[in-house]
Amino acid sequence: MNNSTLSCPKCGSTSLYKNGHDKYGNQQFLCKLCHHSFKLSHSHKPKNFPFPYPICPSCSKSKVFV
Repeated sequence: MNNSTLSCPKCGSTSLYKNGHDKYGNQQFLCKLCHHSFKLSHSHKPKNFPFPYPICPSCSKSKVFV
């Protein structure tokens, strides 16, 4: 991140709240004036396991259990 001040992409206001994180761990912000929610980055979380998921013996598909 650079030294510039964060501003709302919708209205340009610098009055912002930190508004938690998305499911990938990216910081979300909420504008105090127009209530627009946004985030700075759009990275995706890597897989939990470095190996392929097991294959079902009956249907031969790999299943992801969450």
